Amino acid sequence: MDLQQLQNFLVVAQEENITHAADYLHLSQPALSRQIKALEREFGKPLLVREAKKVRLTRDGVLLRKRAAEITKLVTKTSDELRTNQHELDGDILLGVSETDAVRFIGQVAADLIQRHPKITLKLHNGNNESILNMVNSGLVDLGLYFGRVDQNVFNSLPLPQLNRFGALLPSDHPLAAKAVLTPADLVQESLILYQEALTDGSLAKWFQRDLTDLRIAGTFDMYLSAQKLVESGLGIALVFDDLVGYHDAELTCRPITPEIAVPVNLIWKKYQIFSDTTQALLTAVKAAIGRD
Repeated sequence: MDLQQLQNFLVVAQEENITHAADYLHLSQPALSRQIKALEREFGKPLLVREAKKVRLTRDGVLLRKRAAEITKLVTKTSDELRTNQHELDGDILLGVSETDAVRFIGQVAADLIQRHPKITLKLHNGNNESILNMVNSGLVDLGLYFGRVDQNVFNSLPLPQLNRFGALLPSDHPLAAKAVLTPADLVQESLILYQEALTDGSLAKWFQRDLTDLRIAGTFDMYLSAQKLVESGLGIALVFDDLVGYHDAELTCRPITPEIAVPVNLIWKKYQIFSDTTQALLTAVKAAIGRD
């Protein structure tokens, strides 16, 4: 038994399919099957129940998954502690991001890391919230910034200190711009431009306390800049993350809303992901910056 076998076993346990796990690990299916059978021979007991299109863990397989996760975590932690400042890190860190001010926080952590290791490059891949999840799951990026909760069986997540708070973006000469704070009653009869993810998860319906069919939804968006352009066009009032508003003219204004809608931001990665030293260094630095072990 070696560390690589344990890491590969964890991926099989996650995917519940040896073929899918082999694709993820860039191994052939027979080679991965031989590794699992070698573990079973070593322990003298089956670790998987093999079915037509999937595998599931036996009781002993569940125990090995638990211990293997603990072992790999300890190895990673030990490696981080021993290699700190011992060699030059280089290469790319691939980060999937949607529009959130949490990018600024990650950038600050990355700036300190890159100052010490100038051969590192932070590469952002942009998309909406759902596409970030898909990019992380498919391995197109190492890490992702995701809004809301994720499936803890598939992903690890690290809550960041930033929250995405909604505000109402509207023309400065709109009558509602004179109010310090806007409520659902202020907006329910207005032409609205709404964030598609918040429509899908039901948070806006809950905030308005009525069925979405009762609202005058003139448009939806995934990215803030598109919402801003629609407001500028006169289509309506947009509910956007207020910390993204960065315009320099007096044509638009953003008003806070009450009750507050705050959406948590998580740094996510696929469970049992094997990182490069460079990506692991960033993740370790992020954890240190927010006081997490």
